[in-house]
Amino acid sequence: MKTVVALALLVVACGVALAAVDNVIHEVRFADVYRHWSASAPSKSLTVYSGDAVLIRMNENPGTGYRWVIVEDFSTSVCSLQPTANNADGLYEPSTTTDGSDDKVVDGTARPTVPPGAAEWPFPYPWGDRRFDLRCSGTGNIVIKLRYKRSWETKYSWESQLNLNVIANT
Repeated sequence: MKTVVALALLVVACGVALAAVDNVIHEVRFADVYRHWSASAPSKSLTVYSGDAVLIRMNENPGTGYRWVIVEDFSTSVCSLQPTANNADGLYEPSTTTDGSDDKVVDGTARPTVPPGAAEWPFPYPWGDRRFDLRCSGTGNIVIKLRYKRSWETKYSWESQLNLNVIANT
């Protein structure tokens, strides 16, 4: 009898494990690399599963004094900022190749690189991304607002919104 119960529990556990969707990391960009902040889309929508991570990348040139900030007015029971990107501060990642990626070699072909700090193609450096990492652990709809502004100013130059729909991972 114990063997039958144990076997039944094992079958149920395997069924639950096979039904759940593997957690995924979603990357969201509001503009192509090396595009001015005003080329950023005003809004995007994304549906993810509970347990997924969302990496938001915003084009930024910090030499101007402007940077992207995330407005923390969303439900943290649905998604929360992660320390992997300094929580609400985000993480600045300079880009060192002319196509905006950090991959120096792709498929055996070297990509042209630009040393950080060089005032060459196409913009004076530094140029890169501000990254915000979110982990979605609940379910529901939330709006993530990102604003491009200077720290000493109350107004912002641009706002982009990410409409997140987080569904149960079953």
